Amino acid sequence: MKEKKDINVVISNILRCGVYISSALILIGIFLGLVKGVGSSLTLERYSFNQMLNGLVEFDYYAYLMFGIFILILTPIFRILGLLFVYLHERDYNFVRICIIVLVILIISLTLGVQHN
Repeated sequence: MKEKKDINVVISNILRCGVYISSALILIGIFLGLVKGVGSSLTLERYSFNQMLNGLVEFDYYAYLMFGIFILILTPIFRILGLLFVYLHERDYNFVRICIIVLVILIISLTLGVQHN
């Protein structure tokens, strides 16, 4: 039973850190938007990963908002990776297979979502 508690602690820590980091980034983006001012209304447009990273260095509010959302989207993927490593450590190969299948499904769905016009 102790091993189950350890799994829950690991997973809750991963989820908690993901939410805290993404919330902090989004709050920084909101603060930067209020301080620097927003030139016009926020529009949805294509925004590459490199533009986002460059925007973080330049303290662009939109880059911080987007990166916070990006981290929030990646949080469940980090959860599955954490479970995968825990199950590998416990040598529970049935759950390792399930984690790999879930990761493949997530990667396929993210790839199809990015390529969708």
